[in-house]
Amino acid sequence: MLKTARSFWLAACIVVLALALSGCTTQSPQSVKQPVAMEPSIEQELQPVHPDEDVNYTFNTRFSLSNALERIEMLRQISMPPGEQSMAYSNSIGAVEGSLMKQDYQIKKLEYELAKVLHRDGQITDQELAEKQAAYNQAVEAFKAFWESFGIAD
Repeated sequence: MLKTARSFWLAACIVVLALALSGCTTQSPQSVKQPVAMEPSIEQELQPVHPDEDVNYTFNTRFSLSNALERIEMLRQISMPPGEQSMAYSNSIGAVEGSLMKQDYQIKKLEYELAKVLHRDGQITDQELAEKQAAYNQAVEAFKAFWESFGIAD
């Protein structure tokens, strides 16, 4: 009986060892993560829209969130038409502003999520990650503040 038990344990150990060794030889090597190539900005393909304004200014300043919000505020200062037209005007301005604020929030969220992946993979520094997180947090607070101040005229 002792001989049978010893044979059983020896056979079991050989099977476990064989399985362990076969697992080592058939495992595929971990895949190496390749950096993701970023798409170039469309800005490089654009032509100036006015002779006194270069593409960089139009693309990055004139079409910036801060400039759009300043223009919305200018439109609010214009005397509004009477009655229902006033409500429609006010609601339209709010919808445009809300869209801009929402898009800014979504962009900052995606940039922060990408930064977390890049940081995990060692492609950006702690400082760069912190900057993206701060920008995201600022966009969250800005959108919340807009949301709380928003109302629909009816």
